[in-house]
Amino acid sequence: MGYVDSIYYKDTYKGTQISDAELPLLLVQAEDNIEQLTYFRIGQRGFENLSSFQQRYIQMAICVQAEHLNTYGDMLSASLGGYSVGSVSVSFEGKSDMRYSKQALSYLISTGFMYRGLGRG
Repeated sequence: MGYVDSIYYKDTYKGTQISDAELPLLLVQAEDNIEQLTYFRIGQRGFENLSSFQQRYIQMAICVQAEHLNTYGDMLSASLGGYSVGSVSVSFEGKSDMRYSKQALSYLISTGFMYRGLGRG
């Protein structure tokens, strides 16, 4: 594991949202999320064996997911239908799954690792 480090996050991705103290843990958690979303195919194949396109999009997905975890934190563990803070109330239509960043999912779809069918993967 370890597809993204703090140097990649700051210098290549140009990330600024996550503090230096929290960054290592959030990158590990984000990488674990990405592995789960790709059915652990990245680790099975070996990151170094992937195309440069796949490597880049996986790294971008990890960075985006780390920022998502940083932003939403503990709210992600609950199945959220809505929330209220003071006089402000927010509700979600239908089932909401905030565990994964939509942008991270869009990066991963293009790698081919989220395909569930037979004959690929």
